[in-house]
Amino acid sequence: MTHQVARIFDCDFIYFDLLFCAIWIFVLIRKKKYEEFLFGLFGAIIVFLIDDIIWLHIQGTRHIAGPVQSDLFLLYFSFTYGMIEFSYVTIMFGVNKNISRLYWTLFLYVGWIASALMSQKLPIDDRSIDIYREMAGIRPVQISIVVIGYVLLIVMKYSWKSIRHLRWRTLAYLFIVGVLVHFGMEFSLLITGVRPSGNLINVLLFNSLLEFNMGIPFLYMMWVFFREKCNPQVDHS
Repeated sequence: MTHQVARIFDCDFIYFDLLFCAIWIFVLIRKKKYEEFLFGLFGAIIVFLIDDIIWLHIQGTRHIAGPVQSDLFLLYFSFTYGMIEFSYVTIMFGVNKNISRLYWTLFLYVGWIASALMSQKLPIDDRSIDIYREMAGIRPVQISIVVIGYVLLIVMKYSWKSIRHLRWRTLAYLFIVGVLVHFGMEFSLLITGVRPSGNLINVLLFNSLLEFNMGIPFLYMMWVFFREKCNPQVDHS
């Protein structure tokens, strides 16, 4: 049976999403989060390679219907979500105050929800876009990647100086960050009606637990390596 994860929204959703991304980047630069901005650019490239090259052109599991050109749409789509999600995650790797974690998380959630709501309330461009991805049989693969990533992180702890002081609470924190970032996206799409409510538990729960946590361990290793090269005295425990 084919399982589809879909979004249905008006074209003006793109305008507000781009506006929020621009505000997000402005705040990153204003707060001198240059490393996080670079990781956001890296994330945009990774998301585009996966979404456009692999899912759309190779596997054919990404489908787009509406007044948009598929590759150009996925370029926008990959940039906004790649930039925001990857930079948010690397910010959360580095902050050590709960108030800062709360600030960035609220910024993320409110921005995504506001973008969708403004698209619905302001009839600027109501042409509809329907985008979905076929996910039949993908859950076992996702679970395997998550397990492999975290096991690799644990194994590397004993041989890689940069993460030798990794603790179990750090692993739990990384997993929570991976859940938070993707739950924020799924929650904002669901409550604003962009994501159809069918298969609610499957989409909201399993996507939140698995989607970004497939990459969190590898992204954390990259971040630790990058930070140690810039500042060898940093303790990443």
